Amino acid sequence: MVLDILAKKKRITLGSIAAYIVLLSWLLITLVPLIWMAYSSFKSNEELIQDIYSWPKDLFDNNNDVYTVIAPQLNVVPDYDVEKDKRPRLIIESATISPGRRIMVHFLVKEDLPPEVANLKAGDQLELNQLPRRMRLDISSKTVWFNYRSAIKTARLIAKFFNSVLYASLSTFFIVLLGLMIGYALAKMQFKKLSFIIMGLIGAGYLISINSIIIPLFLMLSAVGLTDTHFGIILVYTAFGIPLSVMLSTQYIKGLPDSLIESAYIDGATPFQAFFKIIVPMCTPVMVTISIISALGIWNEFLLVLVIGSSEATKSLPVGIFSFSSLTSTQMGWQLAALVIGTLPAMLIYFAFNKQLTQGVVAGSVKE
Repeated sequence: MVLDILAKKKRITLGSIAAYIVLLSWLLITLVPLIWMAYSSFKSNEELIQDIYSWPKDLFDNNNDVYTVIAPQLNVVPDYDVEKDKRPRLIIESATISPGRRIMVHFLVKEDLPPEVANLKAGDQLELNQLPRRMRLDISSKTVWFNYRSAIKTARLIAKFFNSVLYASLSTFFIVLLGLMIGYALAKMQFKKLSFIIMGLIGAGYLISINSIIIPLFLMLSAVGLTDTHFGIILVYTAFGIPLSVMLSTQYIKGLPDSLIESAYIDGATPFQAFFKIIVPMCTPVMVTISIISALGIWNEFLLVLVIGSSEATKSLPVGIFSFSSLTSTQMGWQLAALVIGTLPAMLIYFAFNKQLTQGVVAGSVKE
């Protein structure tokens, strides 16, 4: 008897150790790339080419950086309004970060500079510590955040970020609302044969992905004039998100007591009143689950907006991130910074609502 107990404990211990090893391995596989992406977004392109695993140095250790004075050129775009601000400026370019490529350029107001610096000519060099403290701190800060500033400015990520927010929020709202309504009708209303047919169609729709029908989808939207519009993109996202929403909602609502709905009807409530006043408040867990799954999927979706949205006004964040890659040049530092900008909101939302997500997924299976 004692030997059996010891053998059982040994098996449990070995099983626990194996489980912890698998979980730890999965944790490392998930976290290590994210950590690498985060710290590599503060590395210069030259550092990433030389050693992609090294810690960032060039952008942080910038107090003694050398800058070269350059003459005004067509490919050097001022960062101020030249029509309103006529003050003469000294144009300097970093001799450390991408020298000669006119990427890291600063425009210094000459009247704020010491005479020996203000009188420098094109081709002369100066160190960052020769500048006044305010300018030095400003340039140092811009250097540290160089990849993020360049990514946001070059790819117009602010507008694309808000497009992604618009697509994810509005599409998710309609997915949850319509999915919950259909789920309520299928679970609680007396349409057994019709419900069976509708669930079969919805199940078939769940198996269809955007990638598999992108060409006929584009032709159909072109025929009705909905290509390159926010409404057309939101409409497609909503249509493809409804099947999962209906399946989760139906399963959850089936577990709710029929007596609550019957009591509402006895009190004179209409089907819509029963839905909004009884069903919706009780379906919060599954609504959160559907919202997170749908919003994260739409936030990360790439192909639909790339094909349907042809103008900059309708493109989303993943398309903006992809724009940094080309056959001729790749700014890896900018691309990594853009990836962090795109990944961080999704991670924050997932971690904030992780508990509700788990509850919503399992709630339908534990109700009696």
